[in-house]
Amino acid sequence: MTLYQHRFHGTLPAGDEFVFSWWANSIRGLPDAQIAALQWLTDLNTGATGFTSKCTAGVVFNKVSTAVINILTGRQTELAEDVVAQPGSAAGNSLPQELALVVSLRTALANRSGRGRFYLPCLAASTLTADGKVSAATIGDIMARLDIAWAAYNTLTSTPVVYSRTLTTTNDITSFNIGNLFDVQTRRDNKVAEVRTTLPMAA
Repeated sequence: MTLYQHRFHGTLPAGDEFVFSWWANSIRGLPDAQIAALQWLTDLNTGATGFTSKCTAGVVFNKVSTAVINILTGRQTELAEDVVAQPGSAAGNSLPQELALVVSLRTALANRSGRGRFYLPCLAASTLTADGKVSAATIGDIMARLDIAWAAYNTLTSTPVVYSRTLTTTNDITSFNIGNLFDVQTRRDNKVAEVRTTLPMAA
């Protein structure tokens, strides 16, 4: 088995970038593992309920990369990359680009080393409820697309896993979940220029 890290890259509405990743054990060679990662992203984003339908046009997936990882050191030894162009299609305004919906990954190992997560790019404002949470319909659609994407990827010989650099072990992912609150990825607005508005204090 080879340990792969699949990374999904893109740009955000205000000009910064995002990247998220997940891991897999596989007997696929690197070219086939990269093809499987490309298909996973396509399956995630495809159709009227695909993930990109929840993002504005400023969110664009532009690259998929797959790295061969040495499980003992955590270092990559080989890399495959492909350029893609999968933009968001939701109307209206985007949420702030540092707001991220988190996909939490669970394994049979009941401690921190058995849990993983990744942060999706920012959604459109239309995905919010009146109290600022993520709508149940949005979560349901994204969960369904993730299920479809992983069902096509996950075979008897290619299994999504959580990798622990500390223990240098992997554990098969047994379930995943999404909450209805956002997390914050402050590094996703590092390149955004802030404009300040100032008034003199009233006398």
